[in-house]
Amino acid sequence: MTVELFGERTEEYQIEGQFANRNCTIYDSAKETMAEIRRKVDATTNVTLGKDVFLLTLKPGFDGAFAMGLVLVLDQINGDDGDDDVDVEPTTDCNLSS
Repeated sequence: MTVELFGERTEEYQIEGQFANRNCTIYDSAKETMAEIRRKVDATTNVTLGKDVFLLTLKPGFDGAFAMGLVLVLDQINGDDGDDDVDVEPTTDCNLSS
């Protein structure tokens, strides 16, 4: 997925990975990693926690509120509503290209 911001200067971000599994990377237009979304793993038991428990790792200077906003938008796109009892069609990879 490509996200473009228009203002005083245009910014473009590319999101690659599988958001449904909370495994995505956000790149800037120079293909530099700005943020990563990963499922959280309990270090003591080595168990992967639920989809609603994830790590959002940011490059210093990258806006955390903006990154979290992208997570919320991706949740809406992928239909993640937290209800695991409902049958949902498999989601596609969130590979975004410019």
